[in-house]
This record gives sequence, structure tokens and C-alpha cells, in this order.
Amino acid sequence: MKLPEKLVERMVNRIVEELSKEKIIEAEDPEDFKKKLKAVFKKAEEEERELDEKAKAILKERLDLLEEANLDYRSAFKAVKARLAEEMNINTSRRERMNQIANMIKNLIMEDDSVEIYEDPPIIRKRVIAILREAVKEEEEIDREVRDRIKSYSRNILEGTQEWVLLYRKIYEDVLKRRGLY
Repeated sequence: MKLPEKLVERMVNRIVEELSKEKIIEAEDPEDFKKKLKAVFKKAEEEERELDEKAKAILKERLDLLEEANLDYRSAFKAVKARLAEEMNINTSRRERMNQIANMIKNLIMEDDSVEIYEDPPIIRKRVIAILREAVKEEEEIDREVRDRIKSYSRNILEGTQEWVLLYRKIYEDVLKRRGLY
């Protein structure tokens, strides 16, 4: 799940500020710790990009089978991606992926010697999840707004087509700008 950089930055800041303010953790160097948290999100994004690339590569190798079976590319891509995601232990659901990222953050906190921990891991994870869920909710609102705007066009634009993808990106950027996230 590719999140806007400013949204990631906002989440990272909230995690450090709120966990510190609530006396759950204390980072020796908050700015350095924020960089480590951003790296968790970057790693998650890289994993997802690798998943997409592997799925595309498999389909490219098997394009002849798609044509023989008369399958459309999007359906085959989703199926291959779902199978690979399971093998790579990557949840493709936004909310479940955020749970995985929350676990990564909790593990980072538990393993980082520069962070003083004052609460048990489940409390840390619960607090991080609450912050991430708010961000996912905002991202879902943005996605829904973009999709609704595309649906409102007088002619039907089929999702997954190049035209739809380009339009989605353009409207998505507009919404991010309006919300101060771009």
C-alpha cells in the first residue's frame, strides 16, 4: 500500500509524540527514531512493489496460457498476486497490512537500544494500531473520493485501463493537495 509521504510523516510524528507524551516510550534521539520508523514504512512499500513485480513477471512468462484460457489480465494478476502474497506473508488488505506494519513498529521499538520502554508490548502495539488506523481511514476516504469522482464522469471509464489509472493518479494528487498532503 503506497501511502503519500506526508501521511507517513504525519503518522511517524504522531507515533513518536503520542507514545512519548503518554509515557509509553522515550526515544533517546526522537529525530533519529522517526527516520527508523519511516524506514519501516519504506520496507513495507518495497515488499509490496516486489510482490507486484513478481506477479507481473509470472504473468509475462505465462501470457500464452492467459490467451489460451481466454482470461483477462486483471483477474489473473489479482489471483497470482494473492497467491504470492500468501507465500511472502504480505497481507493485501489495507487494514491487515497496517496490522503487520504495527507489528514491525512494535518489534523495532522492542529491539532498539535507543528507546526506553515503559509499557508492555501489547499496549505499545495497540497504541500504534490506533494511530495507523486513523491514517488508513483517511487514505480510504481519499480513495473513495477519487473513485466517486471518476464514476461521476458522463462516460463509463473501466477500472484498470490506462485511462482510468492516469485519471485516478491525477485526481488523487488533486485531493492530496487539497488536504495538504502533497
